[in-house]
Amino acid sequence: MSTVEFLIEKTIKLYESNTGWGDSSEWTNQDFVILSEKIQERTGVALSHVTLKRVWGKVKYDSLPTTHTLDTLVQFLGYENWRDFRSQNGNGAASAIAVKQINGNGRGDTAVDNKPEPKKKTWILKVLGLLQFW
Repeated sequence: MSTVEFLIEKTIKLYESNTGWGDSSEWTNQDFVILSEKIQERTGVALSHVTLKRVWGKVKYDSLPTTHTLDTLVQFLGYENWRDFRSQNGNGAASAIAVKQINGNGRGDTAVDNKPEPKKKTWILKVLGLLQFW
């Protein structure tokens, strides 16, 4: 996943949270029409519902969105422009942990949980060690 693709995924997750509409994979055409209207009201820029569906992957499109589209999308979320969004979100450094969190927990946050993952082998060895004394 490229840096831009990672940040677009993060943007989509932020939209899901910001709108309160839930998982965008379940959004209908009408949802994208309404979102287009909301974006125009808040930013003064018109993005068609088809453009939004391309960004969200609902319509097959092999190119990345234009900078103008990306600027508008993040302005709706309160950022100055795409560059501002990138700089405030690690300048696009898409670590494997952050990508896993975007794809896994649906919240789109990139805070790293400080708890280490449990080590199965260590746990099994401890249990076996206890059984040895029993």
